[in-house]
Amino acid sequence: MDSVKVAATLAFVGGLALLLAVAVVLLFPAVAPTTPAAAEEEKPAVEITIIGGEIDGKFAFGIQGEDLSSPGPDIRVKVGETVKVTFINIGRIPHSFAVVSEKKFDAPVLFNAAVGSAARPVQPGEQGTTIFKPNKPGIYNYVCQVPGHIELGMYGSLIVEE
Repeated sequence: MDSVKVAATLAFVGGLALLLAVAVVLLFPAVAPTTPAAAEEEKPAVEITIIGGEIDGKFAFGIQGEDLSSPGPDIRVKVGETVKVTFINIGRIPHSFAVVSEKKFDAPVLFNAAVGSAARPVQPGEQGTTIFKPNKPGIYNYVCQVPGHIELGMYGSLIVEE
């Protein structure tokens, strides 16, 4: 009988210790130190704010401060540059931004460059950011992955140069 009480007490104390350890990890997560060199590497070489919305019965992209156009404006970057794209949905319906090889809503995203998706688009008035580094030269597409939006003009060219 006494050994059962001891075992139960030890199990209780062990459980409390485990809960305390989990709480400490959640409240004080480890942060990797940032050196000046590492911080410099993380700074994007190119920062672009792209807007998306609707114009004249079509869907369109534009560079912030300029008008929307369908198709959207060409974007030029270099291989290996860190690119930061902020996408702002200025439209009245959900949209997204993704770099793909084909103008298809379900084409695989390249360079991990996407803000929103077909299933979880960016809502009107909201924005998101993606940071990516293209590793191969070529002419790619940036598109809205919401079905039907590419067909209504919501795409543009991302030109990756040597």
